[in-house]
Amino acid sequence: MISHARTNHRVCLLDVKGAAVGSYGARPGSDMTRMLFPAGLAVDKYENILVADQHNDRLLVLDRSLTSAREISVTVDGGLKDPSSLWYDKSRGRLYIGEKSGRRVIIIDHLKDFTASQV
Repeated sequence: MISHARTNHRVCLLDVKGAAVGSYGARPGSDMTRMLFPAGLAVDKYENILVADQHNDRLLVLDRSLTSAREISVTVDGGLKDPSSLWYDKSRGRLYIGEKSGRRVIIIDHLKDFTASQV
């Protein structure tokens, strides 16, 4: 799984040889079918993909087939500010969100997967 943000603004699923076998997104934008600088990626136990959609100040959850997306709300002081990196510690149920403009790391505890609508 890689994010491609320079021209295509998409997330791609690669096979073991590095060939793209699926993708989500294409042109830059802010609706649910588009992203604006997808940066960090994380995967839960159900193979849902969490994407830090950096310049839209949001997190998107893509299904494992890369056919649909939904936004997951993060309730933090002032909202997300350029989320750029993600790390999901499955064993502890802890999500780390690194922000570029906010200059902070947000830690979400007790997250079993990305199926919640709000964290």
